[in-house]
Amino acid sequence: MWIFNTVEFYVIATLVAAMLIAFAAKPASKGEARQYLLAGDLSAEDENASPAISLHALDNGTVVLRRTGLSSMTSSSAVSLAITVIGWDISIEERLSEGYSLDSPIDTATFYLDFIAPERYHIRYNSSSTGLFAATQFNNRPGYKVTRALSQ
Repeated sequence: MWIFNTVEFYVIATLVAAMLIAFAAKPASKGEARQYLLAGDLSAEDENASPAISLHALDNGTVVLRRTGLSSMTSSSAVSLAITVIGWDISIEERLSEGYSLDSPIDTATFYLDFIAPERYHIRYNSSSTGLFAATQFNNRPGYKVTRALSQ
């Protein structure tokens, strides 16, 4: 056929092939972002603990997140988390508010995450006020535990 010998045919075929490749290479949509703000339960457990986070999946699907190694914090301080969930990616931003310096010192904050499904997540924890960071994977299955040190 004479149509296969024209320049126009090859230009159109190249454009169609490029569109198919672009469509196949397009990343999947992660879904909409969900945001949560959580206040921590403060306690004094180990004043010599280094800065770290630990995650523990409970039987009911709730995840307990513990932030240890808080310094210069007292019982009148506040530790909160701004959590953004997009698909299987969780971004956590720590917010610290120092309290009255004469109150009893605290070093641990505990949070209860009851809004994530039993899946595998990529978690990024950032504390801008202290300059510390941690990243980990977490599988929300009963009994699963992970601990990561916060580093700069």
